[in-house]
Amino acid sequence: MPQDQSSTQAPSDNRDVIVTLVHGTFARGTAWTQEGSALRQHIAEALNDEPGTVTFDVFEWSGTNSHRARIKAGYELADHICALRQTHPHCRHFIVAHSHGGNVALLAHKHLPDELHALGIATLGTPFVYANLDESIRGKTLEQLADEAPRHTETITGFGAWVIGVPSAIMADTVLEGTSFDVWYWIVGIGIAAGLTGSLILSYLWPPIAKLWHRFSGKPAAVRLANAVSFAPTPQTHVLSFIYPGDEAGRLLDTLEATTTLPSRAIRWVRSATSIGFGALFITIIGLAIVSAIAQEFVDFDDEAIADWVAEGFAGIITVLIFSWVALVIFRYVASFLRGHPWGFGWERPSIHAHVDIGIETEPSLPSSKSYLHQEVPYSAHAPEGGMRHVGLYHDPRILEALSYWMTHVR
Repeated sequence: MPQDQSSTQAPSDNRDVIVTLVHGTFARGTAWTQEGSALRQHIAEALNDEPGTVTFDVFEWSGTNSHRARIKAGYELADHICALRQTHPHCRHFIVAHSHGGNVALLAHKHLPDELHALGIATLGTPFVYANLDESIRGKTLEQLADEAPRHTETITGFGAWVIGVPSAIMADTVLEGTSFDVWYWIVGIGIAAGLTGSLILSYLWPPIAKLWHRFSGKPAAVRLANAVSFAPTPQTHVLSFIYPGDEAGRLLDTLEATTTLPSRAIRWVRSATSIGFGALFITIIGLAIVSAIAQEFVDFDDEAIADWVAEGFAGIITVLIFSWVALVIFRYVASFLRGHPWGFGWERPSIHAHVDIGIETEPSLPSSKSYLHQEVPYSAHAPEGGMRHVGLYHDPRILEALSYWMTHVR
């Protein structure tokens, strides 16, 4: 049942209007949703000129600034709307939501059949949250990721064999030099055999280890979060959003978004540059070896010194890239705690930043809504005295006038 209703009389047919008000973060019991607020008065005055009645309905959620809280509130609002439409099946239903309440309103429609979707959703200063998955996992299901987890067996086993075999070969070269059947011969032989059979051993050990590690890795968590915060199609719904460009909340979230996307892009660039660098190093050394072999027929020079200089130069570049990658990964992880702060995005698990970028869109990507209008209100915002501009949207007469006009004309 609706938590708070006030009306001139009980709604009776499809000319009646119910307006559900949804508050934003940290705003339970906020005054703009209560009887006598400027927003209620403007809407009531506009709609009372039409046949039918106007009913205001208040939905309250925890107001906690976290993805988990907003996702949970989306389910709760969907249940709230279902109960509301059981008692008012033929009403014209609108939702007016402030700040993250707009995300809650849109998330609720993922859990409602089309016939229960609101006729209109108006958002005030909503930072529409999006989640961009890494290309390696985009479009994949959790089951597909689980199946792919052990697929790198050849790489892992080859690396394991190399780690075991190379030191063994070096030791063999040192110990066996000038000897035949010394006691160390058997120890080195066992080491070499372990290196050669390492791939076979790891081929059995790696798949169960990979599947176990997958359960705790960031990939499935990133996919779950991206799926949970995405919006569903709203083919029956008109969407109207108002925003003050560059208000306090928007600037904060833009800054937090940059701490996610910029390090991720830099990490991807460094990773690709390092791979290219390794390939370029080997190709250059091989090329120099061929050139020096030919050039020595005509010019006398120290080819070993040149080769050493090239190798050291490339090694220095690769070392810088590797340390840069490590520093960026650490920065991204530490910065994720800022995003997880209650004044940030409300992130619960920093480690998944390696697989998904979280940000906000001034204009949301709404799949196939009935209609969508985004209105940026001029920068001369009407903020309450001593308050933030972000909380002034539901007091702004320009917004209230446009909102009321919109409600009287959408069908």
